[in-house]
Amino acid sequence: MKILIIGATGTIGSKIYQSLKNDGYEVYGAHRNNQEYPVDITDKQSINLLFQKLPKLDAVINAAGTASWKTLSELTEDDYYLGIQSKLMGQVNLVHIAKEHLVDNGSITLTTGILAEHYEPNAVALSLVNGGIHSFVNSASNELDRGIRLNVVAPGAIAGDFPTDKKFAGYYPIVIEEAIKLYKQTLTEKITGQILKKY
Repeated sequence: MKILIIGATGTIGSKIYQSLKNDGYEVYGAHRNNQEYPVDITDKQSINLLFQKLPKLDAVINAAGTASWKTLSELTEDDYYLGIQSKLMGQVNLVHIAKEHLVDNGSITLTTGILAEHYEPNAVALSLVNGGIHSFVNSASNELDRGIRLNVVAPGAIAGDFPTDKKFAGYYPIVIEEAIKLYKQTLTEKITGQILKKY
């Protein structure tokens, strides 16, 4: 199985990449500063250029995307657009492009998180885009051709990246292995339109 990981140097993406490599998959790692497979998900041309360098893929996992962290009273329109252009439209555009470069019955997995459902101070802008991605996956998964599946993994804070004895959005952090299991589930199970949560 040929799998592309976007955001392959991040907290989650790096661990997914290594785990899948250890499992014997043919894994390609892409991120903004990668010399061989650079990608900026806010730029459609950058996404297109990435896929032109790769063979036909069985699966794409995205673990990239950002948003502003500010209180509601501090957020400006531009602050909202940071998350809309990156984590929201970046992942939406990725789906539109990736579906043309996958084999039949391929898999696309996006990433959101606990903030789609649970409150954390300063996270309004991120909650907005996470909720938008959930709605997009719920709907778009019904209209993909050739058996291509679309799911999203929504983890809580990751232990190590976040203090293990402190709650985030009302929940203690999870170990990264629990999140990785969900990403692997989207690869191996015939599911689509699912929001796989772990927090």
